[in-house]
Amino acid sequence: MNKILILSHAASDLSDLILGTCPGAEFIPFADAADVCTDSYDALAILGGNGETSLTIPPHLRVKAEAMADAGKPVFCEFAASFRCFYSGEPERMTHHRLVYRDSLIAGLTAGDVLDGHCNNCIAYYFAPACTPILTYHNYVCAHDHIDPEHASLKNSRNALWLTEGNLLVCAFRLCNFRRARLAPEKRWQSVLTYVISFLAGEAVAPEFPEPVCTFAKGSIVRTSDDVNEAVRLGLDWFRNADMFVNGGRGGVCEGLSHHIHAGTGVQQRVNQVRTDCSGETGGAFLLDWMTTGNEESRKLFETIEDFIFTYMQVKDGLHRGMMRWSETAWLTCYQDDAARAILPTLLCQNFTEEGSRHFADAVEACEYMVNTTGPNGLRAARTDVANLTEDSMKHLRENNTGTSAAHYNGFYHAALILCSRAGGPEKYRKTAEAGLRSIMALYPENTRETSETEEMCRLILPLSALYEVTKDPEHLAWLIRVTNDLEKVHHESGGYLEWDTGYRANCSRREAGECALLAENGDPVVDLLYSTNWLPLGFAYAYLATGDERFREKWLDVAGFMVSCQTRSTDKTIHGSWTRAFDVSRWEIYGVPHDIGWAPCCVESGWTVGEILQGLQFMKIAERMK
Repeated sequence: MNKILILSHAASDLSDLILGTCPGAEFIPFADAADVCTDSYDALAILGGNGETSLTIPPHLRVKAEAMADAGKPVFCEFAASFRCFYSGEPERMTHHRLVYRDSLIAGLTAGDVLDGHCNNCIAYYFAPACTPILTYHNYVCAHDHIDPEHASLKNSRNALWLTEGNLLVCAFRLCNFRRARLAPEKRWQSVLTYVISFLAGEAVAPEFPEPVCTFAKGSIVRTSDDVNEAVRLGLDWFRNADMFVNGGRGGVCEGLSHHIHAGTGVQQRVNQVRTDCSGETGGAFLLDWMTTGNEESRKLFETIEDFIFTYMQVKDGLHRGMMRWSETAWLTCYQDDAARAILPTLLCQNFTEEGSRHFADAVEACEYMVNTTGPNGLRAARTDVANLTEDSMKHLRENNTGTSAAHYNGFYHAALILCSRAGGPEKYRKTAEAGLRSIMALYPENTRETSETEEMCRLILPLSALYEVTKDPEHLAWLIRVTNDLEKVHHESGGYLEWDTGYRANCSRREAGECALLAENGDPVVDLLYSTNWLPLGFAYAYLATGDERFREKWLDVAGFMVSCQTRSTDKTIHGSWTRAFDVSRWEIYGVPHDIGWAPCCVESGWTVGEILQGLQFMKIAERMK
């Protein structure tokens, strides 16, 4: 086996892996390598990916490194700005780019296999020599994990990993901290790394890879309530460990963690914007903790967040009195489904606690504003903006059917209207919701879709359950059962529900440069915990409360088991106990099409994902008490 010299800024995942795999390998930091004698080494690894920018090899080391290459010794050059005759400018960030395997050199990979580098950087070289491309970078590869290597979309490519001159292996992106960067899928990157180390070693090796940053429980069956209770505890702790609360909740809740993970350091980018919906959903998670355990600290936190929402994020007078602001930046925009999820915990508190909520009157004002901008068919436009609204335009919205039939924009809005009416609010709210759900079900499953058909079904379970609970109308129960049965078509044995979109009709299906679904092809083994399956724990729990049907309790147990199993476990406290957007149930890891402009596979949404899942995991206890 070759004796390998590793030169780098500091130790990395790859340097540690080489040292652990190849006896005699030696690591020397650049700062200590001025007098290194390379004659005694058989191979060289130059690792620049853990630096602030691409590596400029110091001239005294470059002369020695190129001499080793001239002598025919294997040289691996990672994320270096220049070597031999090729050089480069500043590396580019490859946010929505993916890597495609293009050769037959690596065991375990097939030409056309897709790999994700997440938020990586890549160098474009000038005067790059003739080479054998191994991995190439492409923008927006519409495939879950494999694409025809001759597909037209791959014609414009950038070499990312290639072999030249027979003994020089060049990597143009950050690879050395592969573990911290959470490169996916794990097994494919392990095949790449095995190839790199075998190239340096001069013989086939079998590295023992470290445990990934993110690990997951095995099995999806909840055998005792302790499983769910532990998942809830971890999830609630995540908000504090990830520093999601602004001023202890008095300033709301941050939106979460974006998909962007720095490939050199492994640091995941925070999204510090405060959104009303994320704040409300997070508050709801702590409300239900108090309702189910009596934890007074959780109650105080819920009330603190609730005070923030209704004091600052609601318009208090004038034409738009009652309007819930979308966020601290979109100050005068109202998305009704987002607004509904912000006030839903207040409505749950009013409906299911003896004390009720101090802000129920404010929640009624929020519903009143939205109903007054909803058409006779119970459907509201996707969003309203104060800049475009006058008394006349609001009257037009109220008197004409101008809304969208997507449950994405109306499902939780209708649920909030029903719960508000249930708690003593005006009967017209329930009637508006019933009209809206009737309009959707008249078109279903051909109603408008935003992300996927799966999303539409998942978002309908809660409002249809709430509607049946208050009306006991057999037709409404039939709607609920129909959607529930249709969901079985995308149910996976893990307890998750796969993304599916018949005809790829969703507005965000296969999109580029905007909001984008995780789905490339129907049948992809991907579960979406931002837009779809995340709504089901609360939906099925409420369906059980509404019907008393054990079938819904079994469905809740099934999906709750999935949530327990796909919850992130990690030594990194900023992600431990969270759930990410995408989960590949064939690989049992975080993976999916990363094309969404802001919310790709690794993102963690504080409200939509973590808050909603936690509410659903806890609400079953309320449903069981009321049975």
